[in-house]
Amino acid sequence: IRAFIFDIYGTMLISGSGDVGTVSENDKDSISRQAFGKALSAAGIDDPDADRAGELYRRLIAEAHAGLKAAGVLQPEIEIREIWTKIIADAGAAISEPGSAPPGDLPETAAVVYESAVNPVWPMPGLGQLLKALREGGAFLGIISNAQFYTPLLFDSIYARGLEGLGFKPGNCIFSYRHRRAKPDQSLFSEMNLRLAEAGIRPSEAVYIGNDMLNDVSAAAASGYRTVLFAGDARSLRLREGHPACKDVKPDVIVNNLISILDYVQEG
Repeated sequence: IRAFIFDIYGTMLISGSGDVGTVSENDKDSISRQAFGKALSAAGIDDPDADRAGELYRRLIAEAHAGLKAAGVLQPEIEIREIWTKIIADAGAAISEPGSAPPGDLPETAAVVYESAVNPVWPMPGLGQLLKALREGGAFLGIISNAQFYTPLLFDSIYARGLEGLGFKPGNCIFSYRHRRAKPDQSLFSEMNLRLAEAGIRPSEAVYIGNDMLNDVSAAAASGYRTVLFAGDARSLRLREGHPACKDVKPDVIVNNLISILDYVQEG
């Protein structure tokens, strides 16, 4: 194995919701309403209508998904800043004319405040130790993750040098929001295969590490990777039992802690 490709939420990061942007189960409770209120306040809205914002948020995401599916994208992904731009404009925050786009970084600010409230994260135990060993061993490190613009910022806030300091070159990080496609879409893995080829690495020399049997294990195996199912976090583990795409798929290795991946690499 010469390359190690990672999922982020539920694998590299402990996630409060188990995934990026997962609000459907919580979108009617007090946590979500408070989060919308905080996000709108951070964007300069006085006395924000959190319920209205929540309804618009869900509707806009559904419409964006429907539009992408109509264009032939089987697993669509949104750009969350576009959603918050419309929400803030609807609320009339810090804009000169009704209906105009909010200025500057207000959509980014609102998105970060909201996501931080509904989906707190922290590094998975053993992550730093694992990455240090792989980095020092000269391994190719990459990421294929369902993610938004704020996902790399999480690492900037936790680690002084961010993702790049951990060994991930920007060009080897593939985030779904940039492609408007989410895992298990094979195009994301095909894109990584191009990066691997540039480094002289075959897919069979790469291992993908993730917590989801469909989005991670099945999708990576279909692209020719070895696979590791990370089963160390019950909140984020997705076995997908009964899903037809996972029926005959098995990971090469199952681990309950990240650092144990090194044992299998060393054993060859």
